[in-house]
Amino acid sequence: MLKLQIIFAYFNIVQFTLFSLFFYFSLKSKTFKYITVVGAVVFYVVAIRNFTNTRFDSFSVSLASIFFIPYCILSLYEQIRDPNIMFVYNTKKFWIIIAFLLYFSATLFLDINYSTLSTEQRSNYWFINNFFEILKNILFCVAFIMKERPKNQYTLETLDN
Repeated sequence: MLKLQIIFAYFNIVQFTLFSLFFYFSLKSKTFKYITVVGAVVFYVVAIRNFTNTRFDSFSVSLASIFFIPYCILSLYEQIRDPNIMFVYNTKKFWIIIAFLLYFSATLFLDINYSTLSTEQRSNYWFINNFFEILKNILFCVAFIMKERPKNQYTLETLDN
């Protein structure tokens, strides 16, 4: 059982690292990038401290969700404030961020309470988790199949016609 928990711990650290890198490179503001770096340091300290935990480490998984929800909000805020993006939903990054936001906000409280759930409740937990995992992957697919649009496709002249 300990080997399985170590695999989950590795997965959680790798997942956090990849998602954090996505947000770090997609954010433009230096302040927002600094927030992601500080969040990563805090997460790694907690995740490494709980690395050999014999049970499912719901604390570090919950902490990752708590960090990613504001990262999503900051990313959407930057997209809305960007004058080069006329329609936010026409960008690939929007769909990826929405996928993250839905998944992490839907599973946050389940992750927090996982250690207090009974075996039957845990099986229901995995159903909810899997549903939002599939939804997240569908939204990723939407982002990946979108055609790349030219940056200056929407101008005032084309909108007046």
